[in-house]
Amino acid sequence: MRKALAAVGLLVFAATLVHGEKEIEPDALLGHIKFLAADDLKGRANGSEGLERAGDYIAEQFKSAGLQPGVNGSWFQPFELNAGLLIGPTNSLSFQSRGKTVTLTLGTSYYPLAATGSDKTPSVKLDNVPLVFAGYGLAVPELGYDDYKNVDVSGKAVIVFTHEPQEHDAASRLNGTRPMPQTSLNAKAQLALSKGARLLIAVSDPSHRYDEGQFTLFKSDPDADDQGFPVLRVRRTEMQPLLDAWRLDAAARLIDMDLIPRSEVLTDSTVNYVESISKNRKTVRNVVGILPGSDSARAREAIVIGAHYDHVGLGGRLSLTPDRVEIHNGADDNASGTASIIEMARSAVADRARFPRTLIFIAFAGEERGLLGSAYYASHATFPIDNTIAMLNLDMVGRARGGVDVSGLDVSPSMEADLKAAATAAGGGLQIKREGPGAGRSDDSNFLDHRIPAINFFTGFHADYHRPSDDWEKIDAPGTKRVATLALELAARLAERASRPEFVGSKR
Repeated sequence: MRKALAAVGLLVFAATLVHGEKEIEPDALLGHIKFLAADDLKGRANGSEGLERAGDYIAEQFKSAGLQPGVNGSWFQPFELNAGLLIGPTNSLSFQSRGKTVTLTLGTSYYPLAATGSDKTPSVKLDNVPLVFAGYGLAVPELGYDDYKNVDVSGKAVIVFTHEPQEHDAASRLNGTRPMPQTSLNAKAQLALSKGARLLIAVSDPSHRYDEGQFTLFKSDPDADDQGFPVLRVRRTEMQPLLDAWRLDAAARLIDMDLIPRSEVLTDSTVNYVESISKNRKTVRNVVGILPGSDSARAREAIVIGAHYDHVGLGGRLSLTPDRVEIHNGADDNASGTASIIEMARSAVADRARFPRTLIFIAFAGEERGLLGSAYYASHATFPIDNTIAMLNLDMVGRARGGVDVSGLDVSPSMEADLKAAATAAGGGLQIKREGPGAGRSDDSNFLDHRIPAINFFTGFHADYHRPSDDWEKIDAPGTKRVATLALELAARLAERASRPEFVGSKR
């Protein structure tokens, strides 16, 4: 899951018996999770053999559940995405300042945070570009701080420190000790680009004892974003002679004291940069199964029930422990959701009469790379997207511990009654909360963009999120059963509705 925040609300539902369909079994859910989150699948990274094996397994389970293939007789909907980098033969970075030259090496003393272009010929070639120091690379005028206020960086290379000033000062006007969103390197890159910079160079700020750059990781698993211009992370050790000559560490200490920016043009200082790096294109697959509606007239409308099955592989820049290159099994994120839709499909097939409208079960790839699988399906729907009346998404539903967050009802208030009825039918032991990531933070987003009411089920972030410790042993299987049962009961209510739920607009 891709992380975000939201707030408020709580509903507790009472216990009754579920209808006579095949009951979802905790042991069956856990069996799927154990397979999908096994070390053998190596974290199900997009473009990996492990993800392919996971996709084959899901297709087999859809088939055994009694679904029909959802893509012109096939279970698979392939599409391409970027997964990692291809490194070309010509990459170099050097700084010149008053007769002194410092040359850095790709994968050892610098690496790209953003890369574009071709690996066959230099995609970026910058010669003797003037350098500007822009402090911490922040512009927060509402808090009285702007590193760019008195310096022109248009057409220049910008060097900034990581983090933010006074980050350990609870009394700081820059959000105290809580990091501001402007502090991320992505945010700093977009700000520099908006100011006309040709290159952004980030170096660890002097208040940190250790350089947190992922230099070793880049050598083993090269990856980067696309920010629209080159963004580099450089190692402090190799840059120290220039930092001393420019007195930038001293400037950072002063900024940390008084929050007065000390940005400046670095006189007689330039940078040369050549980049031959491109994105590595990979083919991945959504897995799609269909249960045709039991009513021939209403079967022309459908409900999508989805969960992403990819995870972050060996971690890398997608991990919250990026320095640890090891398998991230993603038991909760999102083997739990994938297992849930498999067993929901099995239960629905066993009592098809409850579903007059068609159900489309989709395991999405590419979620961890930016919700790409759901975006591809929504744009290339195998069932007419205009006839899709709702989408139910299950992302990280393995740590219920008595509660589940349900997001998305604000864009379709009439489904409140459907949810309450589903909660009554599903049984007790689960609080329905309105907090967590909010609507549109997972694969539900791409259906909301098509004005399709979409509900996301989520049992909360935890200390194992995007870390190697997200393993099957920590799954609350009975709680996952309750969430899956609730989602299936909601699907049944939607399938039986006299009219499709309205879409009143997103509050994302």
